[in-house]
Amino acid sequence: MPTSRRLTCQTCRSEEPHEPLTAKERDWLQRQLGNPVADNYYKCVNERPDGTVCLNLRTHGHEKHFRLTKRLPDELE
Repeated sequence: MPTSRRLTCQTCRSEEPHEPLTAKERDWLQRQLGNPVADNYYKCVNERPDGTVCLNLRTHGHEKHFRLTKRLPDELE
């Protein structure tokens, strides 16, 4: 099982804390992508200036895993 770590975030443009996806978040991403989702996806948990959490998605090895940035919806948090 992946653990929390500091990774670069395409949205925040810096190295920020990232956490692995929960089962509920993995299910949401799997429905979005239409294929099974591995345990190597992370969400950025950096708090933005407006008080929200970034929630940008990436894989462990690729900062820009998706062609366009993909973000978890706030209601899943």
